[in-house]
Formats: sequence, C-alpha cells, structure tokens
Amino acid sequence: MAATRVFGRLGYRRTLVAHVATEAGLSAGAVYTYVESKEALFHLVFAHGFGELGDPLPNLPLATPTIEETVGLIGRGLRREAAAPVLAAALDVADPEDVRSELAAIVEERFRILERLWPLLAVIERSAVDIPELESMYFQRGRRTHHAQLDQYLAKRAESGRLRRTSDPAVTARIIAETVTWFAWHRREDRDAALFEDDHVLGTIVEFVTNSLIGSAG
Repeated sequence: MAATRVFGRLGYRRTLVAHVATEAGLSAGAVYTYVESKEALFHLVFAHGFGELGDPLPNLPLATPTIEETVGLIGRGLRREAAAPVLAAALDVADPEDVRSELAAIVEERFRILERLWPLLAVIERSAVDIPELESMYFQRGRRTHHAQLDQYLAKRAESGRLRRTSDPAVTARIIAETVTWFAWHRREDRDAALFEDDHVLGTIVEFVTNSLIGSAG
C-alpha cells in the first residue's frame, strides 16, 4: 500500500497527501475520493494492515477519525497480531524438557512477528514522535512489555541453571531483541539487505542465540 510505504519512510508530520498520490501513481484529487484527510489516510493504513476495514467496506471517502480512534485501532491490532504466546507460555513452565528448543521457538516467534508486521511498525515508530498518544502506547507500554517478558524469561532460566548467567539479563534481552529486529525488519530498509539470504538469516540467529546462552549451562 502506497500510504504505508510513505508514512513508513517519512513519518506522520512530514508526509503529505501529495507524496502518497505520487507513490501510488494518482493525482492528489484522486486520493481524496478514498479519504477525507491525511488523518483518515493514516487511519486507513492500519485499518487495512490489521484487517479492520470491515465487510462491507465503509463509505468513501473515509471520514476523519479522532487520534484516539486511530491509536485505539493500532493498539487492538498490535495486541492481536504481535502477541507472543510462545514466550508467555514459557514463563509459566518451571523446568522445560528441552530448553534449547524452547529458546529457539521464542526467538523464531519474535522474528516471524517482526517479519510480518515491519511495514506497519515502521509507520508507528516514525510517526510516534509526532503523536504523543502513539508514543505512550507503543514505546512506553507495548514494546517495554515484550522486553520485560524476555528479561524475566532469561533471568528465570539462568536462576535454575538451564541458561548461562550474564551480568545483566535486561541487557541480554535487549541484545537478542535488537538482533532479531535488525534482521527481521531493518535489514530490509538497509543498503546491504541483498548481502543476506532470507533462508539462512533466521537459522543463523537462532543458532547464535542458543549457542551463546546454552553451553555448560544447558
């Protein structure tokens, strides 16, 4: 979707309807037959991306929503599409039969989420600076929750001797999260993206993380 690409590159404030029209090969006037405003276009990015346009489709042009409606839509979509049930389930297990497989599944789960959602996440992260409500929902609550869960998991398994101890589980969790994020998402926007083959990336990350944390401890 042209609007997703443009908002993902420029963020909310810098994006103009004319930019989206050019990306889509349309006139600005043609865009306004679909949406009433830039605010409505921004909302449409997430309604489309999270499958919430509805059936039948809403009347066009799409009316301008409040920012609370748009942030609410984004929050619902992320809670549904970015949920991490494998990590959540691991936190409820005291002593896994195979900690290597468990850790590998947690890493793969996060990779697949980011691989699928990165175009929408790019819009969110580059627009949050312009929208305080989005900044609060995404950075201060949603993303920190995932990091805290991963931190808790690593600390729990290190405490039981199933994973290698590190000086700071929170730092370790962030290293894992940022590594997964770069390869699942940011490399696709990087000039060196072609250097890495999709078929090998995930397997190498899983191997690196599991070998780093499971040795004499595993």
